[in-house]
Amino acid sequence: MSATPWVVKVGGRLVEDPASRMRLALAAAALREPMVLVHGGGDRVSRMQQQLGRTPRFVDGRRVTDFEDLEVLEMVLCGVINKALSRDLTAAGRPAVGIAGTDAGLVTCDLVPDLGRVGRPRRVQSAALAALLQAGLTPVVAPVSLGPDGSPVNLNADECAAALAVALQSPRLLLLSDVEGVRVENGWCGEVAGHAVEALVASGEVTGGMIPKLRAAAVATRAGVREVRIAGFDGSLAAVGGTRVHADPGGALHA
Repeated sequence: MSATPWVVKVGGRLVEDPASRMRLALAAAALREPMVLVHGGGDRVSRMQQQLGRTPRFVDGRRVTDFEDLEVLEMVLCGVINKALSRDLTAAGRPAVGIAGTDAGLVTCDLVPDLGRVGRPRRVQSAALAALLQAGLTPVVAPVSLGPDGSPVNLNADECAAALAVALQSPRLLLLSDVEGVRVENGWCGEVAGHAVEALVASGEVTGGMIPKLRAAAVATRAGVREVRIAGFDGSLAAVGGTRVHADPGGALHA
C-alpha cells in the first residue's frame, strides 16, 4: 500500500460503546485510503482508577500519572480498548493490528514537568507502521509511549495522533470524539487558526481536554498536515465536518 495514510484519533463513545465502535469500524472499512487509528479511553481509565481506590487528577486536560496509574493505563488502553477496536475493524473487513507507542520505539517522549509520568512527543520511529500498512493492515495505536529513560509514559492521544501524522506526512488528521467541534461562547467554530489557539486557551473559552486537542491540531498544521479537523463522528470518515484547524497566519481567530 503506497498511498500516504490518514491518521484518525477516536475517543469517547467511539471506543467504549460496542454499537458506536462497530459503526466506526464499518466506516473505516468503507474508506479506500490507508489509515492509522489512534485511540483514547480516558473515561474508562478514570473508572478503573476509582475502582482501585485512586483519584483521577488533571491539569489542563492532561492526566497526572504515577507508575501505579501507568499500570492501569496499560491494562485499559493497550489491553481492553486496543484489542476491542482491532477486533471490530477486522470483523468489519478492515484487518487491523493493535500496537502501542512503546512498541518498536514508535513514540519517544520528554517528560512534562510536574505531572509525573506524562510525556510530550519528541521522536517518532514509524518503521513498524510502514510495515503494517505495506502489508495491507491498519495499525491501531494505544498512546502509551516511551519516556526518555525507556520506561512507559502517559501520552495524550491527540498529541500522539498529531505526532504520527507529522512523521508520516499524512494529508489528513481527524480528531474525533463525542463533541461536534470547538465550542466557544458564541457557538461552534467552523475554523480556528493555529496561531490563535493559545489566545483561546488564555481567554478561558476552551478548557479541559479541548486544550491538548487544539494544541495538537495546531502543531500538526504548522508541520504541514494539510487538513486537520476536530469533530464528532456522524457515520462517515470521508466527509467530516466539525472545526477545521488551519495554519494561515492571516486567518481569523474563529469563524
